[in-house]
Amino acid sequence: MPEKFPIVLSKSQRGALLLLLSFLFLIPALRLSDAERITEGQIQDRYADFQRLWKPLESNQKEPRVQSFTYNPNYLTDYRAYRLGIPTQAYDRLMEHRAQGRFVNSIEEFQQVTAVSDSLLKVLESQFRFPNFYKTTVKKRPLQKQDLNTATAASLEKINGIGPVLSQRILKYRKRLSGFSTIDQCYEVYGLDSLVVARLLQRFEIQTPPSIQKLDLNKATLKELRDLPYLDEEDARKIVSYRTQNNGITLSILSELFVNYPNKLERIKLYLH
Repeated sequence: MPEKFPIVLSKSQRGALLLLLSFLFLIPALRLSDAERITEGQIQDRYADFQRLWKPLESNQKEPRVQSFTYNPNYLTDYRAYRLGIPTQAYDRLMEHRAQGRFVNSIEEFQQVTAVSDSLLKVLESQFRFPNFYKTTVKKRPLQKQDLNTATAASLEKINGIGPVLSQRILKYRKRLSGFSTIDQCYEVYGLDSLVVARLLQRFEIQTPPSIQKLDLNKATLKELRDLPYLDEEDARKIVSYRTQNNGITLSILSELFVNYPNKLERIKLYLH
């Protein structure tokens, strides 16, 4: 014996059935016989009955409200991406991004990762929601700089790019100068490039001025001049020669002798008076 299935009507089918029954209820009242005619008032009463039956049905037949869904693009499935119109290549890029443990945190970042078009992005913008990340603001303590003139090799080697060789080279140059007078002298250390110096300057400064015994420009011997930082044999002889021929020399005259080397002149003045 075949199995019987109950008849199930949808909401629209039930409405149509009720409407049909309403007409069946109204039509007999509208039929006219030879012996009886319905009055206008009776027709209006019947129509009012029909309206009372129809209004609840009509309210039930309103279009159901479509619920709008939003999605976190970091957890899109391939099916959902397909339904949203996201190209396969774009979805693959998103998955590669996520496979690296990274997230997209804005609609702009989503476009950067997936390379979707601007037109598609406008459509997707209302479909996506991104999590709100609240970053705890931590007040950073100002970095306490150390004195470059008392720095040890170990403290220098904490700077990225400075190893044992460079740290020893910095200390030897500091000794040669009798201490750093200006922070710019770090650029003079052989093998220390500008990027490493920039990192060094973030951690160190000159807090203790060097103790330099300045030589008398008119009394220093050739050897003493030659042994000074920034002066070589030729420079020392030039000073002694001028001093001998002119019965002395001054710092202003020295400026004329090294007019083409202003930076060198400023360094020489650190050791002479």
